[in-house]
Amino acid sequence: MIDKTKLPLVENDTMNEIHFEEVQIINDLSKLIESNQTDAITDQINMLIAHMQKHFSYEEDMMKSKRYQMYSVHQADHNKVLTETRYMLMDWRSAKDMDRLKEYFEEELPDWLDQHIKAMDTPMAEFIATT
Repeated sequence: MIDKTKLPLVENDTMNEIHFEEVQIINDLSKLIESNQTDAITDQINMLIAHMQKHFSYEEDMMKSKRYQMYSVHQADHNKVLTETRYMLMDWRSAKDMDRLKEYFEEELPDWLDQHIKAMDTPMAEFIATT
């Protein structure tokens, strides 16, 4: 479970709210994984992917509108994690490997989110706030 109070904050309230929403979806998914609710897991992963698409589109639109120089690097990181998450959905549908699912959504994805906010979102939000 991701502790929302330990999530890094950026200088953009909307981005922070989107991050909190995403954390809630991931935490809800973790609960479903722990209780082995296989049908609900698929739906929750689909919900997460849809939220990620909205999240990333919002940030990318801001970066484009402000001509943020690190846009392509930031966008590539979004694409990477979105592809990985889609792969996990496909893997889950075919193999139903609960251990692999747990590893990704309870360890890898939360670590990515924390690092992405610190390394990518924080400087981008600071840039957006000053332009």
